[in-house]
Amino acid sequence: MAELMPSSAAGEEQRLQNEIVRLNKIVRALINRAERSMNAQGSDFGLFQTAIVLEDQVRDRTRELEAALRENEKINRALQRTTEQMEREIEERKRAHTALEREREEQKVLIVRLEQAMNQLVQAEKMAALGSLVAGVAHELNTPLGNSLTVASALKEVVGNFTDRFTAGGLSKQALRDFIDQCREAAQLIERNSQRAAALIGNFKQVAVDQTSMRRRKFDLRQALDEVLSTLQPNLRPTRHRLVVDVEPGIELEGYPGPIEQIIANLLTNSLMHGFEDIDEGTIHISAERSGEDHVALRFSDDGTGMSDATARRAFDPFYTTKLGKGGSGLGLYIVYNLATVVLGGTIRLTSRPGQGASFELLLPLVAPEAPVADEERHAT
Repeated sequence: MAELMPSSAAGEEQRLQNEIVRLNKIVRALINRAERSMNAQGSDFGLFQTAIVLEDQVRDRTRELEAALRENEKINRALQRTTEQMEREIEERKRAHTALEREREEQKVLIVRLEQAMNQLVQAEKMAALGSLVAGVAHELNTPLGNSLTVASALKEVVGNFTDRFTAGGLSKQALRDFIDQCREAAQLIERNSQRAAALIGNFKQVAVDQTSMRRRKFDLRQALDEVLSTLQPNLRPTRHRLVVDVEPGIELEGYPGPIEQIIANLLTNSLMHGFEDIDEGTIHISAERSGEDHVALRFSDDGTGMSDATARRAFDPFYTTKLGKGGSGLGLYIVYNLATVVLGGTIRLTSRPGQGASFELLLPLVAPEAPVADEERHAT
C-alpha cells in the first residue's frame, strides 16, 4: 500500500502538468487567431477582448493548477516521509525478529548443553573409577611427552643456529655433519618417545594387563635399557642424582621390550618422586644377570629414603600412593607388578627399609609367555 501511494500522486502531478501545457497551447492559438483576424479585417475588438478574457481565465487556471501542484508536492513529501518511516519500522522489526531467532537458537543450544551436563553428572559417579585410571595414565604420559617437547625445543634451537650460519656464509662441512648427526639423534629420541606415548595411550587398559600393541620379538636387554634410559635423561639432568647401569650386552630375550622399558621408566619415576624427595644427591643402580638356563634377574635399586613395612606391603596395591593430592596416582607400581607377573611371566620382590633405599628384584623368563589378547588379534587379522 505504501508503494502505490507515491505512484498515484506522481500520476496526478503529471496530469496537471499536461493540462497546463494544453491550456497554454489553446491560449496561444486564440491569440494568434485574433491577431490574424485583426490584420485581415482591420479591427475586431470583440474577438480581442475574448482572447484577453480567455488568457485571464487560463492564467487563473494555471495558478490554481500550480497551487494544486505545490499541494501535491507537499502530499508527496509527506508520503515519502511516511514510507521511509514505515521502511525503518520494517527494518527494526526484521532486526528484532532476527535477534529473537538468534536468542531462540542460543536457548536451544543452552538446553542441549544443560541436558548434556545433566547426563554427565549422572555418569560422573559411574565413571569415578575410570576417572582415577585416566589420571594415572596421564601421569605416565608426562614423561614421553615432556621428553619429546624438550628434544623438539633443542632441535629448534639447533636449526636456528644452523640457519644463521648458513645465511652468513660461514657453514663448514664439519658443521653440516654435526647438524645432520644432531637432527638424526633428535629424530630418534622424538620417535622413541612418540612411540612410547602412543603405546601408553593404546594400552589404556594396562591395569587389566591389555598389551595388544606390544610386538613380540627378540631383543637385547642392554640395548632396550639404553633406549629407555636415553629418553629419561631429561628427568635426571636437572638433578644431581647418579644413574649406574651394570648390564652386560648379549642377554637376549624373546618377548615384549615395551613392558620392560615401561617398568624401568616407572621405577625411575618412583625413585625421583618418592625415594629422593628430601635428598639432593642419590644413586640409582640397575643390574642384570642370567639366573639359570632360562631366566634373567633384573634388579633396580636406589639409596633414597626407603619405605616403612606398612608402605612396602601396599606398594603394589592399585591407587595406593603416599602423594595423594600431590601428583601421585597410585598406578605406577601396580602397573609394574602386572607387567612383570602377567605380561612377562616373571616375579617381582620389593625390599626396603626406612633410610636404606628400596630394591626391586625381577626374575623374568628369557622367553615370555604369549599374550592371549595379542594372539586373538593376530588370528583375527
